[in-house]
Amino acid sequence: MNTRKNATRTRTEEFELMVDNIPFIVKATSFQTYTMETQYRVSVNGSPVYIFGWHPELKKVTAIDRGTAANNIPPKVADAIGDQLYNRMAA
Repeated sequence: MNTRKNATRTRTEEFELMVDNIPFIVKATSFQTYTMETQYRVSVNGSPVYIFGWHPELKKVTAIDRGTAANNIPPKVADAIGDQLYNRMAA
């Protein structure tokens, strides 16, 4: 049996955000799911990793991991990260 893994293309970017006069350093790595959706592993100021991806009902990139970690991101920060991911990496 000949098995071949599809090469997944990942790209990591680091960027700074300012939300309500508070600086945030964001490190985001893109990856593809088994359904070929692009999602992002995101760390904010060295935090544990959050998963961001396209939310079809909201029509934007946002934290999609519904675990307790995703609930720790303030909504304004999650929105700013989603906007940056959409503009920088998804285009």
